[in-house]
Amino acid sequence: MSWTVILEDENKHPIASLGEEFTTGVNLHHEAFRMLRYLDPHGDTTFNGLQQQELLTDLRLLLELEPHPLLDELISLITQSQEKVHTYVCFYGD
Repeated sequence: MSWTVILEDENKHPIASLGEEFTTGVNLHHEAFRMLRYLDPHGDTTFNGLQQQELLTDLRLLLELEPHPLLDELISLITQSQEKVHTYVCFYGD
């Protein structure tokens, strides 16, 4: 599973993005993941500001299970989103 991850404004204009596609070998459909389980590998998934704190919790858990520098970059991207209004973290699947 892999996704292009982009931080966008309310008009879908890109603000920032990950340097490469986000991939994982971990089963994201496990009940421990409250938000990552909803990532659509074949479609698009958007997380708003209200969902991003739980998404960060999921990513920190994933980082424990599968250490990867890209996860730190993704956490930083979401933190950046939380500092701005009307921004969304979008995961674009295949």
